[in-house]
Amino acid sequence: MFSKKILLLITLVLALSLFTSGPAKARTTLEIGHILAAGSLQNQALTDVFKPYIEEETNGEIKIKVFPGEQLGGAPDQVEAVKMGTQDMFMGSQTWWEAELPQIGVSTVPFMFKNRDHFHKWVDEVLKKDLEPKLIEKANQRFLNLEVKWHRGPFRVICSKTPVFTPEDVEGLELRLWPARTIQKSWKGLGAKIQTIDFAEAYLAPQQGVVNAITSPFDLVWPQKFTEVVKYVTELKQYPQLEFISINEKTWKKLSEEHKSLLTEAANKAGEWFNKHSSESVEETIQKLIREHNVKYIQVNRESFSEKIHKKVIPDLIADGTLKEEWVNQVESLD
Repeated sequence: MFSKKILLLITLVLALSLFTSGPAKARTTLEIGHILAAGSLQNQALTDVFKPYIEEETNGEIKIKVFPGEQLGGAPDQVEAVKMGTQDMFMGSQTWWEAELPQIGVSTVPFMFKNRDHFHKWVDEVLKKDLEPKLIEKANQRFLNLEVKWHRGPFRVICSKTPVFTPEDVEGLELRLWPARTIQKSWKGLGAKIQTIDFAEAYLAPQQGVVNAITSPFDLVWPQKFTEVVKYVTELKQYPQLEFISINEKTWKKLSEEHKSLLTEAANKAGEWFNKHSSESVEETIQKLIREHNVKYIQVNRESFSEKIHKKVIPDLIADGTLKEEWVNQVESLD
């Protein structure tokens, strides 16, 4: 009898506590993957800024799990996984969405844009207004961080076994690239011999003699250890890049308006941190490459490269159907 009374009392207390505390709030865990090293600034921005900001501001209602270094697969696989809804988010440069929207390829043609401001106009006027709605419809995902733009690199370089000063130095260059049509055809137009190699194998490719050059965002040269196997770095600033975060559209629609706003704020905060540290570390990294890896750092006049691209490569890309003339005209009209 005594034990039954105790049990009844416990049951009443538990029921009362549930009644007074209200319904428990749902918890959501969002997974975001990318292909870069765990030590990259991009990964730090996600783990040290994006993740804690959203978890704190939502009182733990949203948890973030970050998977660097191709843990969730290569970039094309992750874009497809976000499309299918088996992965919540992916972070990468604009090139990875070209397979879904070919027009994005125009933003990866070397020297297409005169500077970063020119590129930003294209992002705001073309990508955001025209292409993102098509991405939502066709690939079931949208971009999360179009407000504060994450400046990847903050510029691109060529890491090579032989010095690159002029377009003539690119001719015959065995160059590692990724599986994206426009960027590959652009470099072929400059005379390079392209080898399609997964990013995870980019370090081994020059070490094993498969290629003698890699094109890379500057901020990845040190964390990916490229200058352990090549000794020339040429600052070409071939085209401006951004780091985009895409999120599955169904996942996005399930979120409350408050949580959507906080995710955007978290991306903005992380972008501000990333841009600050990326730009501030350039000169220090150059000196570290020279001092610790005996690198020859080359800064060239980009005009000769730009001239060849606009006079030969772009017309060829239009002629073979890789680009449409209207896409190129659209870029030029924004200058």
